[in-house]
Amino acid sequence: MKTLRLLALVLAVAGIVSLSLSSAAALDVQALTLTSFSGPAACTSTTLTVSSTNVSGNRTSTLLVSNVPAACRSTEMQLTVYGAGGIVRATATTTTTGAGATTTVTLDATVRLNQVTGIALTIGSHGIQTTWAG
Repeated sequence: MKTLRLLALVLAVAGIVSLSLSSAAALDVQALTLTSFSGPAACTSTTLTVSSTNVSGNRTSTLLVSNVPAACRSTEMQLTVYGAGGIVRATATTTTTGAGATTTVTLDATVRLNQVTGIALTIGSHGIQTTWAG
């Protein structure tokens, strides 16, 4: 009786496997294609200068983004301050100034200027090259 059940189970599994394989064999195979997405270009390709303001004892919680071109003004800006080992020291999200080429950014934390190793800046979701002027 056990042998008969085992045989029935083996036949059922074999039937399911053969159905699966025959279904897979019926699928159409198409050539590989690559889909691309293109959106609007960044508002600038120039490097913007980031410097410290309101420094007190080698610490600041505000930065100044300079040389912001007219095409980038009144657009959302996100700034991240990095320290050694890629540790995030502070972040900020603001809107670039509508008039003038500078925007003051208030950070969510106070940073030591000598611990800043890099600045990441996006304007309107595009990464923008920066120079850290300290």
